Amino acid sequence: MDIEANKAIVRRYVELWSTGNLDLADEVLAADFVDHAHPNDVPGPESVKQAVANFRTSFPDAQVTIEHLLCEGDIVALHAVVRGTHQVAYASFPPTGKEIVFQGMDFIRIADGKMIELWNCQQTLEFALQMGAQLTFPEEANGS
Repeated sequence: MDIEANKAIVRRYVELWSTGNLDLADEVLAADFVDHAHPNDVPGPESVKQAVANFRTSFPDAQVTIEHLLCEGDIVALHAVVRGTHQVAYASFPPTGKEIVFQGMDFIRIADGKMIELWNCQQTLEFALQMGAQLTFPEEANGS
């Protein structure tokens, strides 16, 4: 595949997260797709569909904006910003009703017109703090 075709596949993947259209997962993800950020997930589109459904339930208005999209060979690099209103509990965090904004970067390998592997780095701490997570430092934990 050429560079523009590979970038188009990643744009469709972003659309999956922005719209919640789970059919897009089957379109863009290989049957043995692996998300290296979630090594315990079963390979393939079903785990991604579940993750998207869970996320979109908690953030039904979520939008993913592509900031940068670069491609070299079979690897596409994506830098995106996610925005959405935290309306339903997510993980262990009760809904805040606030807009949550965080960034992430993915490296995605494409083979035979489908995403086969993904490596992700996102602002997980920033995401959790916006949902109400509290930081505890060792000196605070023992009363120092």
